[in-house]
Amino acid sequence: TPLLLRRSSPHRSAERHFDSSGGMDAYDSDQPLFCDDTGEALNEAARKLVLSALAEDKRAQVEGDGVLTLGAVLSSIPVVDCAIGTWKYVQVQLTHPDEPDTFVLVVRSYNHCSYHAENYQELMRRLRRDAKTKECVGRVIGGGRIRFDKGAGVCEVYGYSKTFGRTPGCNEKTADIIRKACPEFKKVSWSDSGY
Repeated sequence: TPLLLRRSSPHRSAERHFDSSGGMDAYDSDQPLFCDDTGEALNEAARKLVLSALAEDKRAQVEGDGVLTLGAVLSSIPVVDCAIGTWKYVQVQLTHPDEPDTFVLVVRSYNHCSYHAENYQELMRRLRRDAKTKECVGRVIGGGRIRFDKGAGVCEVYGYSKTFGRTPGCNEKTADIIRKACPEFKKVSWSDSGY
C-alpha cells in the first residue's frame, strides 16, 4: 500500500504519494521532500540540499561570532531575519572567498519553509540573487524552533532539527545572536528541550 506523506505550509497543502518500493510519483519530484516524523530526506533533491548545507564540517566548534573585522560582503548581510510567529529556524555560518579567516553567524526563519533545510535553501537562494553576496558559502550549524514576537519584544529559541541533528550550544548561541542584533527585545530565552 502506498504511504501518503502530507506536507503542509502556510500557503498550500500538497500530498506526495510513495509506492512500497520507496519510489515517488512525478508530482513535484524536483522539490526536496522530508519526512514530517523523522526529518529524513525522502528524495534526491532533499539529499542534495542536506549535503550542500553540510558541505563543510558543521560539527567543528564555532567560537565567538566570527567578528574579527568583517569585510564589505559579510558585514552587509543581516545577522537575523526571522518571520513573526513560531517557525523552524537554522543557524548558518557564512564565509566569503574574498574575506578569508572571517565568518558571520546568521539566524534565519522563514514563514513559508516547512523544514530546516528549506530555511537554509532560501537563505542561500537570496544570497545568490545579489551580485555582492552570490559567492558566499553557508554551513548549517544547527537549528530548532523559534517564537519571534517583535510586537511583544519576546523571542524564544528551543528544540532541535531532526534533519541536521542536535547541536549542543546552538540554541544558546542563537539567543545570544538575537539579543545583540535585536536590542529592542525585552526577553530572549532559550532551551534545548522540546521539538
